Parts: sequence; C-alpha cells; structure tokens
Amino acid sequence: MAFREILYKIKSYFGSRLGINSASTVSLDTRIAAFLFRSKRADYYYYLADVIEGTKGKKSLLDIFLSDAERYKTSARGKLSSHWATQFDRCGGSLSKTFQATLPDEDVAALEALQESGGETALESALRDLAANTELVSKAKAIVITTSAVAIACLAMLMIFVIMMPAYIVPKLIAAFSMLPPEYYPSSAASLFSLADFVGDYWAFIVFLFVAFIYGCTWSLSNVTGRARTYLDKYGMAWGLYRDFQSIRFLSFLAAMIKRRGNESTVLLDAVEMQTIGASRWKRYHIDLMLQYIKRGSVGPELFATGIMDKTMEWYIADLIEARGFEDALEFVRDRLKERVLKKITTQSVIISWVVLMSSILLSSWLMFWQMAVIEDMRKALQMFLAQ
Repeated sequence: MAFREILYKIKSYFGSRLGINSASTVSLDTRIAAFLFRSKRADYYYYLADVIEGTKGKKSLLDIFLSDAERYKTSARGKLSSHWATQFDRCGGSLSKTFQATLPDEDVAALEALQESGGETALESALRDLAANTELVSKAKAIVITTSAVAIACLAMLMIFVIMMPAYIVPKLIAAFSMLPPEYYPSSAASLFSLADFVGDYWAFIVFLFVAFIYGCTWSLSNVTGRARTYLDKYGMAWGLYRDFQSIRFLSFLAAMIKRRGNESTVLLDAVEMQTIGASRWKRYHIDLMLQYIKRGSVGPELFATGIMDKTMEWYIADLIEARGFEDALEFVRDRLKERVLKKITTQSVIISWVVLMSSILLSSWLMFWQMAVIEDMRKALQMFLAQ
C-alpha cells in the first residue's frame, strides 16, 4: 500500500510538471503527439477548410476525425484525430473541449467563437485565417532560429573554451615548461594562469551566472512591462524583436476575429479580450490597456498606442484606419504584415546574430593570441633561465 502511495505521488509530481493531472482527459501520449504535430498545424487548418468547402458540409468534423484516425493510425496525426473524435462526440461538438491542450488556446478560442456565431461557413473562413496566421508566425520563428543558430553555437563554444583553460590548456602549458620556476614566469603567463585559476575555482558560479543571464533575458521578453520595457524595446534589439514578433500574432488574429463572416461580426471588445487566453504577462498588460480604451469608447488608432508595436507600424495603422475604417484597415494591414514585419524581423535577427557571432569570434581570437603570446614569452623566459 505504501509503495502504491509513493508511485501515486511520483506520478502526481511529474504529471503536474508536464501539465497533466488526474482530471485531465489528455494523456501524455496525446500531448507528445500534439507537440510533434505543431509544425503541421497550418497545413491541417487548410485541409479542414478545404474538406468543409469541398463537401459543402456533408462531411462533418467528426467524420473527418474518424477518417484521419483510420488513415494515419499510430502517427501523431492519427493519434490526435482519434482523440479529437472521442472528445468531439463526448462533448457534443464543442471545439474548445475537443482541441483542449492539443492546439494553441487562442486558436481554439477563435474557432469556438466563430463556429458559434456563423456555423460551418464561418468555421471554414476561420480555419483559413488561422492557417495563414500560423504560417506567418512559423516563418517568423524560422527566421529567428536559423539566423541565431550559428551565433548561439559560437557563444557556446566560447564558454567551453573558457572552461577548458583551467581544465586542459593551462595545465598543458605548465607541463610543457615544467623546468621554468614559477617566479620566472613572464607577466603575460602569470595573468593567464591567474585567470585560469579564477575560472577553475568559480567555473560553476560562472556557468550559473551565464545560464541565469540567458534565462533572465528570456524571461524578461514575455514578462517585463511598464517603463523598463519601453526602454528595453527601444534600445534592446532582442526585446524589440519579440515585440514585432508578437505584433504579427496580435494583428493577424485580431483581423481574423473582427472580419465579417456572412451577416455576423465579432465585437471588438470580445475580439481583443479573447486574446488574453494563453497570453504572456507582457501581452496581457497591453491587452488590458486596450480593453480600458475600448470601455472608455476609444476604438480608433489610439487602441494600438500601448507599445505593442513600434511607432512606425502604429502610425501606419493609424493612417489606414483614418482612410479605410477599422475593419478594412486591419484586413489591409494583415495582407502586408508578411512583407513589412518579416523583413524587419529578418534584419534585426541578422544584426543580433552578427553582433553575438563577431563578439564570440573576437573574444576567442583574443584568448588564442594571448595563449600564443604566453607560449612565446615562456619560451624566451626558459632560454634565459637555462642560460644562467
């Protein structure tokens, strides 16, 4: 009995870490399948929209899920389709409960709201909008990842190089010049050996500081708000990059939500408030400000003056809203986000990557030339010592 209690506590602990509890209807296997399926979401949204349009509603979502479960079997899509079919039938067609914990919360909320407001036609249009939005965000992520990969690798190599100094490089140098007494070491060698001793004594603390710094920067991207964030957005390229990336998601999603579908349209207040689902602290801060503006009756360009985007984009949208109206302006902006914002994200990512890359290379080169100078100085010092 005690052994079962221990197993239950272990399961509960790791379950909570993975976001799974005893009341959850989503198994670990399904969550893993959802993670593997993330990169294919855009294509799947297009697929669902095409099937709904092509069959003119004759093939329901449940039929699509069942067919995919049979076709794809044990693949990620097959497992998810089987899960969705079970949930869809059990929950009476509720999309929020069907897709819960397997698709992004904001996507699920949009699909649920639009299906309720406009039925299959609205759902088809919503799926296409979400597919386009997902493609846009995925492309932005790919740009950041690909441009940053080499720089991150160089930074990691620099850290390894520094840690290797007391563990391998300096001991080899001392062994190679073992005949030279320490009191004859040249100043360049003494400085290098002192640095190596410091790294050797405090390497764990240095690694901790490095990891803490990276974690702190990463955490601040989605959590820091207020005046400090305004300063970071203005002068910190990584924070500005995050803001631009999030503005893509926000504007694309908002345009999809308020777009007229048949004779129905989503109220702006609901469209903005819905984006609080799954939002970071930073995004929720801006959304709360927008909700305050809307409740005061401000539904014009000032809605985007919270700092959720840079001034250039804010002024651009303001001009469009003044000329075309709110809904048409967002629709127009959404169609041009890919060219304007992705280009900026690409430029900023390249600049950040080159700064990190060149800094890592310069520091590594400096350490390498320092070691070469130490070898030469130690050689001369040894010759002078032996000549005595």
